[in-house]
Amino acid sequence: MNKKGLVGGISLAAIIVVFLLCMLLLVERVPVGYEATIYSVNGGIQDETLKQGWHIVGPGKKIKLFTVGNEQLVLTKDKREGSKGNDSFRVSTSDDATIAISFQMSYRFKPETLIETFKKYKGMSGDDIIENRVKAVMKSKVSEVTTNYSLMDIYSGNRSEINHKITDYLNEEFGKTYGIEVMDASIIDVHPDKQLKQTINNRVEALQKKQQAQAEQETAKVEAETALIKAKNEADIQITKAKAEAEANKVKAESITPELIQMKEAEARYKHGWVTTQGAAAVVEK
Repeated sequence: MNKKGLVGGISLAAIIVVFLLCMLLLVERVPVGYEATIYSVNGGIQDETLKQGWHIVGPGKKIKLFTVGNEQLVLTKDKREGSKGNDSFRVSTSDDATIAISFQMSYRFKPETLIETFKKYKGMSGDDIIENRVKAVMKSKVSEVTTNYSLMDIYSGNRSEINHKITDYLNEEFGKTYGIEVMDASIIDVHPDKQLKQTINNRVEALQKKQQAQAEQETAKVEAETALIKAKNEADIQITKAKAEAEANKVKAESITPELIQMKEAEARYKHGWVTTQGAAAVVEK
């Protein structure tokens, strides 16, 4: 190969390398479950999003990713997926107590409002909004629901009802503020400290005593009502018997007429003879 051909080959190879590097710089990948907004240095925020896959975005353009598939935000006391350390937080109750909870939220950014959300938060990505905005208000938003429930409701009550209320409330609030749809939000555990645990134990014991007393009162009430019913039934029976006897006597008395007396006298005379009593003597007429 002559010198001229060698130089030409090197130049072509260099051009290809530069072209490939440029392509690599211009190509962006949107992962599965995400959409991307586009920011242009010259044109600002573009009114379009990129779906999952590989895209050539052009020079001077940057993309920001937003999850549009289900994502989990996990804030727990121990290290679980999504929680780097002790991310539990305290919430308030209706009886002026506070209790630490572990919490999780299933969410996604609404595709139809991504551009508006991107503009509102000046180019922040979805992860930035969750880390710097959503987590910052999570405690207060959840507390706005838990303040309607007592400490015992949250610790050992109908937590499914509370979680349903939290889900509805966060879906409304985060939907308006951050363009986020909340599919599920749940208190997954509670973490009372030693003093609070003793308070809870005292309340449980008091509740058990109250329930026992109520059960005893209910038993006594039932027994008293049963005795009253029994006494009333016995009294009714006696009254019925007395009424029946009085009615029988009345009928019997009304049935004794002069004619009946005369008939009975005639029957006695026929059978035994007529007996007339005069002082201590008795005269029997045949």
